[in-house]
Amino acid sequence: MTPELSLRDAQHAILDRITILDPENIPLPRALGRISAVSLKSTIPKPAFDQSTRDGYAVAAVAANLPGRNDLVSFRLAGEVAAGDLDRLTVRRGEAVRIMTGAMLPVGTKRVVPCEACREGQGRVAMPATAFSEPCRFIRKRGSTLAAGRVLVSQGRSVRPDHLLSLGENNYTDLPVFRQPLVAVLCTGSELVVPGTPARRGQKISGNSLLLGGLLAECGAEPFDQGTVRDQVDDIAGALAACLAAQPQVILTTGGMGPGKYDLIEHVVDRLGGIVIYRGLQVRPGRATLFALLDNVPLFALPGPPPAVRLLFHELVAPALRKMQGRRRVYPRPVRARLTETVQVKKRGRLNLKGAVLSLERGLLRARPATATEAMNGILLLPAAGRRLEKGTAVTAHLVGRAAALF
Repeated sequence: MTPELSLRDAQHAILDRITILDPENIPLPRALGRISAVSLKSTIPKPAFDQSTRDGYAVAAVAANLPGRNDLVSFRLAGEVAAGDLDRLTVRRGEAVRIMTGAMLPVGTKRVVPCEACREGQGRVAMPATAFSEPCRFIRKRGSTLAAGRVLVSQGRSVRPDHLLSLGENNYTDLPVFRQPLVAVLCTGSELVVPGTPARRGQKISGNSLLLGGLLAECGAEPFDQGTVRDQVDDIAGALAACLAAQPQVILTTGGMGPGKYDLIEHVVDRLGGIVIYRGLQVRPGRATLFALLDNVPLFALPGPPPAVRLLFHELVAPALRKMQGRRRVYPRPVRARLTETVQVKKRGRLNLKGAVLSLERGLLRARPATATEAMNGILLLPAAGRRLEKGTAVTAHLVGRAAALF
């Protein structure tokens, strides 16, 4: 029997046995949410050419002895350039070229004067002398927004919608991203029936496969539902063999992890030649959980109750999936929050995990236990020495799901 581990030791034991998956190239539109396998750099400066930021007139250098501030300066109109024109014009001293917002500046341009300050007629354009005494504006120089060679997406970062924009503008059509792990999900329990099946007396409708499917998808993994099996050694062994045949990167089971007669997961893992890394944690919930290697495939055996499944998934399974996908941050993000209500610690001597709802109130992070029907966005880590934590107590929490990207 392997000794019970602390949560941190269990996390380290898991990640020490997890390897990063190989990268693959996928089309840019499908890269949203995937993890970049390399640092992607800009290949085109932004803007790619000197351009005007206003509709107006491009002019070359003017004589130093300008007329008075209230006088006009007249130029010969030498042409027009619109946004998208490919031919580059040249403007010389004494000339002006009509130019549109976003258009390429003619060669020799020193200044753009907005059209509302000018008067055009009979092939000439007049501008106020004051336009030439002000700082040069309305010109965006090549590469002034983004120089070529700047990192757009760092290796190990998730590709977001803004990244798709900048990558597309830099002519990327496909990206190297880390592969998504395939995860086989197996629920055990003779009392369980799948959703949509009427539950008879003594039976329960199991939603764990749906819960895990959602959690896996949220982590970027591909769930593979192997269904529900009875608490029979041969049935569980056959189901695990079918899981291995699908060549998953991870196997997840729920149920069958207690001390009872029909809690058979550890026995079946031993029978199939698996190597148990740990059996049980100094955590509540977590005493009835197991991590093993089955044909070198990581196997997480979680308890059956959905609240325990959800908590242990975030603390144990999700970090492994993030590492497989090459993410930089793999562990849940810790924060400090104030309790908005008193919390009872049910099991002293063990770190207690409790699903929580975290919110920002007047710039301060607040936390309370999640109810049975609420979607949690955090996990409270309640100390082993505590018994009753009063309202207002500062506690450590882990952000999970989408909340991890908000705070």
